[in-house]
Amino acid sequence: MRLCKLPLYAMCLTGILMSSCEDDNATGSSIQPEEDLLKAYHNHINIETKSIVTDSVISKADFLLFGKYSDEYFGEITAEYMTQMDARTGGILLPDTTIVSYSSATTGILNTILQDLDSQYGKITKVSNPRNFTIDSTIYLMQYASGFWGDSTSLQSLKVYELNKEMDQPKYYTNVNPADYCDQSILLGETNYQIQNKREIRVPLSNDFGKRIASYYTDKKGSSQADFNNYFKGVYVRQTFNEGTLLKVDVSGLLIYYHYDADIQTTIGGKDTTIKSESLKEKYGTTPLVTSFFLSANKTVKRANAIQHSNWTEMVEKIQQNDSLQTYMYTPVGVFTEVEIPYDAIMDSVKRNAKDTSKVLFNSIRLVFHKKKINDKYLYNGQLLLIEKDSVENFFYNNKTPDGLTSFTCTIDSKTDSYAINLTKPTQNRMRQDGKYYASKMVLVPVIRTLEGSEFSYNQQLWITGTSLYGTAAPDSLKPCVDIIYTKRN
Repeated sequence: MRLCKLPLYAMCLTGILMSSCEDDNATGSSIQPEEDLLKAYHNHINIETKSIVTDSVISKADFLLFGKYSDEYFGEITAEYMTQMDARTGGILLPDTTIVSYSSATTGILNTILQDLDSQYGKITKVSNPRNFTIDSTIYLMQYASGFWGDSTSLQSLKVYELNKEMDQPKYYTNVNPADYCDQSILLGETNYQIQNKREIRVPLSNDFGKRIASYYTDKKGSSQADFNNYFKGVYVRQTFNEGTLLKVDVSGLLIYYHYDADIQTTIGGKDTTIKSESLKEKYGTTPLVTSFFLSANKTVKRANAIQHSNWTEMVEKIQQNDSLQTYMYTPVGVFTEVEIPYDAIMDSVKRNAKDTSKVLFNSIRLVFHKKKINDKYLYNGQLLLIEKDSVENFFYNNKTPDGLTSFTCTIDSKTDSYAINLTKPTQNRMRQDGKYYASKMVLVPVIRTLEGSEFSYNQQLWITGTSLYGTAAPDSLKPCVDIIYTKRN
């Protein structure tokens, strides 16, 4: 065993307690009963770690991952997705006769649109008697404002297919097979794309398809999300050509532009008047009654990322065999660091100094990992979850939070470039033999913590991240370890 750096409070505590125990002439020791005297101890135990592969995670991120990318460390990754569309039940009236201004947050007919045609007109105050509803264009929209990973010059291709089976699972994992929901018999649209400054991809779809979607509302074919899912089951967005980038898709869905005719109430020379839009088309060659509606693939509907790696297991095994200096963590899906917590060794080290463990109090038990830089591309400093490997699925599936006994979170200490996890409570309970099970073999999982309402929610990291921790072959000062401080009454 060796000494390692202690936090300031621990160093102060140890120094005070040790001096009070060792100085027989110190004030207090001469008047304090011997059985109340405390002795402080510090032990340090190195631990075993290794990299392990996980085949899937729950697809529950705020974004959808899409694209294809080859990495020199972690191989090739392909990310595609399936999704339903938010039908906006009760929220769409087609055609939409709502009048909006430039500052409005909703779509509709802009109140100044006639003034753009002719300055003699005033603002539109009302649109009535809609007729001749016509689809102008139908788009599948993907916006990736939050970012991308890879080569912005790479030319890639995608296709959008219609699902032929309804998404019927409450939650999906990233190893889902899209073929179970889409036989690719209905191609809605396709396009080539490169990363652009406007950070969006527009896939043109047929206007016949747009009419079909619109008719759900114009013909009142349903009134609930379930009705719409039965009418249109959703889309499968598939990567079809080349590799080079992965996109963090923040917004996606169906964008349908349309126009219609109607009676428009406005003013001419300050006097109220009603104009038929057909006359405007004859005079100006265009109609002002043009707008759109958007059906979003947001978190209120079922959606699933399908993520695949090529030769994944073989690559990680090769890394592990050739490098015991460090262990890896990589997302999405990917690699965890497995940790063997030496509870028995901790107990044995305590019993060497205290046969009666009922007189022992753990002041601090920290599980410490030092981060090792892979390269400038992988600089993950996010939060980590420590949990039993077999409990990972249940933890995220049931939206659990760390309890400090069987699951723990930690953040990076930027000064020491290390992570530290507090194991004091479960170790103390284990020493007291409380009858609970505390797993010794656990894994470190990169996570995202978000505030939902008044409570925190934890999701597995689905974005591209990579980091490594110093392993068992590292220099002594950087090896993963358990640092223990405890006191014992005489």
